[in-house]
Amino acid sequence: MEIFGKRLCVTYDELVRDGIMSKPNFDKHVRENKFSVLRKGGNGRKALVDYESMPEAIRARYDARHPGAKQQLQTPKIPLNERLKGDEKAVEFFRRYTPRITIERQTEYVLNAKVLNAMVAKEMDMKGMHGKSGYRHSKLVRDTITGLCEHLRERYGHTLPKSRLMEKFNDYKKYGYVVLVNGNTGNQSARKVGPQEGRLLLRLKRSKFPVYTDMQIFEEYNRLAPAKGLNRIESPHTVTGFLYKTAVRLWWYASVHGEVAFKNEFMPQFDTQLPKLPNTLWYGDGTKLNLYYKDYDKRQKRMVARTIDVYEVMDACTEVFLGYSFGRESFLTQYEAYRMALELWKVKPHEIVTDNQGGHKTKAAQAFFGKICRLHKTTMPHNGQSKTIESAFGRFQQQVLHGLYNFTGQNITAVKESSHANLDLIMANIDRLPTLEEMKEQYVKCRDEWNAMEHPTSETGMTRMEMYTSLSSPNAETLDDCEVADLFKMFSTTDVKYGKQGFCFEMDKREYRYQVYADDGQVDLNFHMQHVGESFRYRYDPKDMTVIELWQPTAAGLIYVATATPKVKIHRATADRTEEENDYLFTQLRNNERARVAHHIASEELLLEECMSEAYTRLAVPRPVGVSSKAMNSYREAYAEGTLKAPVEYPQGTGPGTSEPDVEESPGIASVGEFTKAASQLTDIDLYESFLN
Repeated sequence: MEIFGKRLCVTYDELVRDGIMSKPNFDKHVRENKFSVLRKGGNGRKALVDYESMPEAIRARYDARHPGAKQQLQTPKIPLNERLKGDEKAVEFFRRYTPRITIERQTEYVLNAKVLNAMVAKEMDMKGMHGKSGYRHSKLVRDTITGLCEHLRERYGHTLPKSRLMEKFNDYKKYGYVVLVNGNTGNQSARKVGPQEGRLLLRLKRSKFPVYTDMQIFEEYNRLAPAKGLNRIESPHTVTGFLYKTAVRLWWYASVHGEVAFKNEFMPQFDTQLPKLPNTLWYGDGTKLNLYYKDYDKRQKRMVARTIDVYEVMDACTEVFLGYSFGRESFLTQYEAYRMALELWKVKPHEIVTDNQGGHKTKAAQAFFGKICRLHKTTMPHNGQSKTIESAFGRFQQQVLHGLYNFTGQNITAVKESSHANLDLIMANIDRLPTLEEMKEQYVKCRDEWNAMEHPTSETGMTRMEMYTSLSSPNAETLDDCEVADLFKMFSTTDVKYGKQGFCFEMDKREYRYQVYADDGQVDLNFHMQHVGESFRYRYDPKDMTVIELWQPTAAGLIYVATATPKVKIHRATADRTEEENDYLFTQLRNNERARVAHHIASEELLLEECMSEAYTRLAVPRPVGVSSKAMNSYREAYAEGTLKAPVEYPQGTGPGTSEPDVEESPGIASVGEFTKAASQLTDIDLYESFLN
């Protein structure tokens, strides 16, 4: 069975050669027009018979011989390996959209745009195939792209509507990215529930005498709020949104549903099974690097044996070591290890599990882990058996590191003699131990050896690396270079004020100075003069500080404002300056003077309109500093011609020409007497002027 045009068809072979009817019987049905032949056979073509035109008895025999063929053909086939492609234009559009959009909303809208792009591509592909075959099947195309949208919803969690999806889809094809922006963008969000308000809501939720529903909690709160000096809550959704956050629900769940329900809801389960596909779960943990290296102790003035720590990222399924960083466990070592893993393999895992030590609890770490995976969890403290990576470290020490003479041995509590180092041999040969850099090279080679070893549970003898590179979890997300670079950009934890010196701050005891420049390489005076004294958060890449983004805090969240680059430095001594520096310096000085003068002239326009200029007062308005009277006249002519403009416009509705003139209205005429009186006051001059007008 196949589709010809918009009709379901049965082939000649399915009817005759499969024994449903004989050839003479088939020819008789054709001659007597008992069914419709849509295409005749011959020259390599298959004869096609309209399924609906066949007699009921023949259709019944065909359905019995080919059960489910009709349903299978009419069901749209959704490819299960759809991968969303990056859309840099969407990222740039939502970043620069006015009114500004928070970064969380930008991420949501970009994902929705990528899903719609995939739907448009699928629609064009299917229509192209149908066009080549000489027919159209709009319903099949619509059902296919609708099914694709729902498949991508399960995979990526986009927020496109279900009920009006095709309307949104058609609008997107007409108008582009703007249809994805929420109509309420720019409105100030409702006030969050504060600590005291939250305390009262929790008390009402835990109440037993009486027990309140969520709607009754909303009403009872607003009844009690004035007496307690608390703010009213305008919407029941604010109450439920607060109470059902995980961090809040934790504090009333046991009281409402009982301790058993609390345990089943929040306590971890102990029967676990490792994932069967790579990139489903990554583990990260810091540990001592069990290799000695030699170092000089300046205090005791002798060579000593030392060790360092390493933070390692491991795939739970294949036990492949993905990324590492040397140093004590902190957010910096975590960041470098996970960055190495994502830059090397270009895949975002579904889940990352870490412990509660080091820098995992900081706000910067939580924000970072929230970006590089879909789910970030921490293990139970003091429960080493639940950390698969610690077990892998133990076997890594036994199977690989143990073969090196500078092996430190395993944990001090290890029972086996082979798990301890020969300290006498090491102490007698400290000078022959590797240096720190040589020891790091040893560790890298050991990691490669571990990754190339056969996986302990592989039934086919695959190595860890072969297993990792040949398989991948459908819940993982592949990344392109642009998406990988965006993952590692971080926001500053504090606001920094933009001043006349530019955007200056200190990080890790080092000063950074940035400036916003225009396309011609000179300072963007429009941005500079408008934002001096305002505070921004900066978004940066710790490994590439050649460019930062400035984001302004608002009631709705952070919004993108501008991109800044390191401030240009000019030699103070004339002899030290290059020709390029001189050109840049004097061009910027001229731009500064033109900006000051243009701003001065624009201010004079408003003073003149408000009758406050020199013509109306006894005081002369001073010229900009360093500008002669002759130069000022030239600037005024340029301003009048439009070749010189003020760097910053007046706030909306406050500039020259925005005030409405007072117009005296005519008193009008309401009676014959009033008309006679008005006519008697007219003169010949009045009549002449009215004629001219």
